[in-house]
Amino acid sequence: MKALCLKSYAKDLQKSLEIKDHKLEPLKGDEVLIDIYVAGLNPVDYKIVHGAARLFNNPPKPFPIGFDLSGKIAAVGSEVKGFEVGDEVYAKLPWSHVGSVAEQAKCPEDMCSLKPKNTTYIEAAGLPLVACTVIDSFNIMKIKKDTKILIHAGAGGIGTFAIQYAKHLGATVYTTCSTSKVEFLNQLGADYVIDYTTDDYKKSLSEIDIVYDTLGGKFTKEATQFVKKGGQIISIVGYYDNATLKEIGINPVIRFFNYFRGLPLLNACSKKNIFYKHVWSFPNQMKLNETRKLIEKEVIKPTTDSVFEFENSIAALEYVATNRAKGKVLIEIHK
Repeated sequence: MKALCLKSYAKDLQKSLEIKDHKLEPLKGDEVLIDIYVAGLNPVDYKIVHGAARLFNNPPKPFPIGFDLSGKIAAVGSEVKGFEVGDEVYAKLPWSHVGSVAEQAKCPEDMCSLKPKNTTYIEAAGLPLVACTVIDSFNIMKIKKDTKILIHAGAGGIGTFAIQYAKHLGATVYTTCSTSKVEFLNQLGADYVIDYTTDDYKKSLSEIDIVYDTLGGKFTKEATQFVKKGGQIISIVGYYDNATLKEIGINPVIRFFNYFRGLPLLNACSKKNIFYKHVWSFPNQMKLNETRKLIEKEVIKPTTDSVFEFENSIAALEYVATNRAKGKVLIEIHK
């Protein structure tokens, strides 16, 4: 079968990636084989090409890339109870099975779920990692009615899902974006949309209960300026707190030096009793089932920016890396 494979770590995606033949290992008892109809892309995919894989898994090259997919079950392992051949599914592949930008993939049964009935394959493929990340993040936040939350980069995959979910939970939603995306986010339901190209977003905010940090860098530290005392900063890209690094198996030496790197942020949080947490998502079937219910009840509507052909997979990933998308970027494998 064909798959988009990483040949070498580099910033130049054209030189690092290639669509080539890739052989799957025999199906295990607890796995399903999926004919992939659509692959969903995430920022982590191009970050892996840039070298992030070396920090966590570092599989032997060449290896296929991509985690999100939708498709049909082509075969089931001897221990699989919840799926049959022909079932329409969506899934988030674990690191051990990475490779959704491909014609087929193996997936553990507990990382796969039936596709929401009211979605296309294109819409469903954009959901798994985004949905599970937001669910894990919001489980920490404990959002209540009228909670004031800032969701950075509201037009991205995470942002579009998080805005809708936060509104469902009763929050007052603030978000940031560029001028061309303001109307899009107003229509999505955000209460206050801040155009960062014309306004200093920090001056538009005060006494925010929660900041959902999807940008990292200076934005993580800046959040301490307008989060209220006793508030929260929940990040998916900012400084990794020690508890999170321990949870994902990073060795104590790295955790020790990382602690000192984060002291300026931690000290700023301490002064205002702000709770800080980096969320590392652990997708599973339970969260995918929860997402399916949210979609089928139309609490969340998937947002699609663009769909690329399989042969244009590298261009699709380059587009994701521009951070210009409004919603998800997908690759259609089988029409």
